[in-house]
Amino acid sequence: MAFKTTLLSRSITAEVVGKDPSSWYQAIIINKGSEDGVQRGMPVVVPEGIAGQVTDTSSRYSKVMLIIDRNSAVDALVQRTRARGLIKGESSGRCVFNYVLRKNEVTVGDKIVASGLDGVFPKGFHIGDVTGVVRRVAGIFQEVTVTPYIDFEKLEEVLVIQTSPKPEFANQQ
Repeated sequence: MAFKTTLLSRSITAEVVGKDPSSWYQAIIINKGSEDGVQRGMPVVVPEGIAGQVTDTSSRYSKVMLIIDRNSAVDALVQRTRARGLIKGESSGRCVFNYVLRKNEVTVGDKIVASGLDGVFPKGFHIGDVTGVVRRVAGIFQEVTVTPYIDFEKLEEVLVIQTSPKPEFANQQ
């Protein structure tokens, strides 16, 4: 996978071997687990952008919650204006860009990227395009709809980014 060579972090290539059959959750099963170095909370990406996050692991398999799941959240930015908000999944296969202040400029076609401020997803990774904006007269937030770049029905291979452990500071005397 040529995409793997562009990542600065270590990553694990995995194949999608299953999909959560429930209509309540948007998740996939990958063929790598704790024996391969996959841990809960690690981000999962493809060349098009962010796919999701590892939620459960066994020795040889892991479950990945996709960004289109209602329980998913990604801290994100409008690439052009740097307006910030939170990408949340919707059952329709799209996402909602919540908590974007009404005063911020967001237009259809704007690209949404990860801010990196959530401590999970790498800054600058692509998420999707703005496909709808509703700026109401009242309220402090606008309603923004985002269509992800990834076709989640056709996912075959993903990269699990191995996050580096947080540094521990030794007591200095």
